[in-house]
Amino acid sequence: MSKIPFHLVTGFLGSGKTTFLKSFLLQYADKKKIAIIQNEFAETGIDGKELQNSGWRFDLLEVNKGSVFCVCLFSDFRVQLADFVEKHQPELILLEATGLADPIAISELLMDTKLQQQVYLSQIWTIIDALHYEKVCTLPAVKNQIVIADNIIINKTDLIDNEKKLVIESEIKRMNPLATVFLTTFSQIEVNEVDSEKSDKINGQPVGVIKDIRTQVYRTPYAVKRKNLDYLISQLNEDVYRLKGYMMLDNNEAIMIQSVFGKTTLTSVEKTMTNTEIICIGKQVIDFEFILRKLVLF
Repeated sequence: MSKIPFHLVTGFLGSGKTTFLKSFLLQYADKKKIAIIQNEFAETGIDGKELQNSGWRFDLLEVNKGSVFCVCLFSDFRVQLADFVEKHQPELILLEATGLADPIAISELLMDTKLQQQVYLSQIWTIIDALHYEKVCTLPAVKNQIVIADNIIINKTDLIDNEKKLVIESEIKRMNPLATVFLTTFSQIEVNEVDSEKSDKINGQPVGVIKDIRTQVYRTPYAVKRKNLDYLISQLNEDVYRLKGYMMLDNNEAIMIQSVFGKTTLTSVEKTMTNTEIICIGKQVIDFEFILRKLVLF
């Protein structure tokens, strides 16, 4: 069985995540068999009921009473998700995370042995509430959601003036210069603005026939030595389909690293995170624990 693309949808409370899912269903529910996972702190899933009332066909898994990334729920959720995927066999999965979720944690979730055989991380979407951005932009969780996203939707732009739009867009692009940024209302993205094949590819490369694609996450609180980055880059080849993340350097610089099939880009960025955090997707499993020790110590 081909592995299933997994999309993570993040964003602070009230930013428009469920509205985005409704828009996504409108565009793709009649083209793909979609599964949606909703995670809420409340005991009942209000957002799930709202989606079901949309009339579009999809399979729903609700995980309430806390964040799936909390240690107390993490283990149970991995089992739930694996069973859910096995039962419904979706072609595409979207997880709507709680407002304060750390997007790196979902990648760690997908390192589970059984889930590695079923799904791979395809896209990370972050929804921004333009009207209330200034109130939440300093929260660590919101910063992390922005810097690790593939696509950033600045929502509710009809409620702010053009000057404020430019300020928010500029700040977000400074934090994550490699993300695709959309300015929207009601979390709507036109069909021609979304690559309809993106969910079946990694950066334009087809993965439908690949059975052993894997996701791994690597973290270290120690500064990486700038002079040793060439060694890391030398370890990246065409079996590493995609690598992205942030590295904190020993000269107090922060860089974004992005590698696609061995072609690697390093970009200096605003220092918004304190740890080095890297997501790696590919056929080859790199011994990053060894590599990061080498980068830090020598």
